[in-house]
Amino acid sequence: MVNSQAIKGLVVVVLGAILALWIGVSLVTNQSETVIQIIGALLIITCILLGRKIWLLLILFTALNVPVIRGFGTAELGQTLFIVFTVILILTRRQSFKVRFGEKEVLMLLVACCILQVFLRNPVGLGMLGAGNVGAKPYFAATMAFISSLFLGNIHVKPSEIKWALRLSIIGSFLGIAFTTLRMRGAAPAEAFQQGGTIDDGRGSGRLGTLGTLGLATARVVSTYVSPLKGLFHPVWGPVIIFAVLAGAGSGYRTMVATVGMMLLTGIAYRGGVAHVLFATISSAMLLGVLAIVNLSSPLPPNVQRALSPFPGTWEKRYVDAAEVSTEWRVEMWKEALFTDYWINDKILGDGLGFTRKELEMMESLDAGGGNLDDRGSGMSKQQEAMMVTGGYHSGPVQTVRTIGYVGLTILIVAMIRMAVHAHRQIVRCRGTEWFPLALFFGIPTIILPPIFVFVFGDFGRDVSALFLSYGIINLLEKNLPLPAYVKIQHVPYILDNRTRHRANAT
Repeated sequence: MVNSQAIKGLVVVVLGAILALWIGVSLVTNQSETVIQIIGALLIITCILLGRKIWLLLILFTALNVPVIRGFGTAELGQTLFIVFTVILILTRRQSFKVRFGEKEVLMLLVACCILQVFLRNPVGLGMLGAGNVGAKPYFAATMAFISSLFLGNIHVKPSEIKWALRLSIIGSFLGIAFTTLRMRGAAPAEAFQQGGTIDDGRGSGRLGTLGTLGLATARVVSTYVSPLKGLFHPVWGPVIIFAVLAGAGSGYRTMVATVGMMLLTGIAYRGGVAHVLFATISSAMLLGVLAIVNLSSPLPPNVQRALSPFPGTWEKRYVDAAEVSTEWRVEMWKEALFTDYWINDKILGDGLGFTRKELEMMESLDAGGGNLDDRGSGMSKQQEAMMVTGGYHSGPVQTVRTIGYVGLTILIVAMIRMAVHAHRQIVRCRGTEWFPLALFFGIPTIILPPIFVFVFGDFGRDVSALFLSYGIINLLEKNLPLPAYVKIQHVPYILDNRTRHRANAT
């Protein structure tokens, strides 16, 4: 009888030889296409080997967050693969999937309905096919984020796998930052800025987005594993925390300083309470005072002064003026968008995510070097008009009004706040257990999302996708962690508590 293992080995050798021959020939004839095919094949094989763990690929690719092709990134790729293979697993009964509608599901469905209604009212398509609107990509991204989060939050996974979600998220975040940094080298200034690179405001205070992103990712890791306040006195964590703060300030973005600060303060709150938050706030104010004194004799770098300009200090006037001009520039757009009917047609239900043919023609006119689009004498610059056409208002609420109207804005903010509450409950549920860092890592960004979206810097597409993913992660933790369900602590009245105590002593 022929040895079955020998036959398997022979088959593997033959297939390997054929594959090697095909790769060799293909690389000679068409290298780029062959590389893409190899990567695609390896990716499919990886998905098959992962099986029920395919959701970890979604986590990794979302954390990477790097562009792949034609505006689509690893996040959309991971969502697509996760949805396809999860559907196969469910159909073959290898994965359980059951949705139980509660508050979280209703809120997510309402947000999705807000997006659906503007799509139905303002359908998008390809311009060459004669559609009235163009720009289906944002709808595709929102749809994939919603479906993938629905699957993620309602599948069954092993608790041991959930720890890998934390590790892969951290690895993916820093790999994505490294990839973006390398990609910016040699890129044109405009392209580099779009990818988070350097931009100069004309006053010498350049800004570096990738440095701020690195500082934010570092602050998130710190808040996950240690108290940022106590960690300052640790020989390893101390320098890491200082780097996170310096990176946020070194980015030149005031929004990045605010986000890094909120991330660290939230971590302090969950590990030390209100007293530690107050101490950290007072210490930060004293540190700003020291920096202001140092700045008199040894001026801080321009980007740092610009980032710290919202706080009182001895910052140079040109950097403070640059920040103020940037704020006024945005406020002008917000007023034009909200208090006139020129840029937003329907402020109640929104104009949608796509572009009308008229808006596309306006953009083409600006790109061709045409004059100002607005002839009403508003005094807006061409750059402001371009941002108005695309909906890039540098404000989450204003952009949301343009997209899904005031009704959608109300629903979205309520959904963000309630999801933050559920994230808080998971953190409280996991306190004192091995799952506490995991709950902090995924919970803190969800908790600080509402104030950042409203008061710091929001983006509708990005933050809606983040909200959907938060729902998936929170539901995943709620259903699969081997812990008692969260129960709200009810404080017993003092007099009743005393009576209960006396009865216990009497018995």
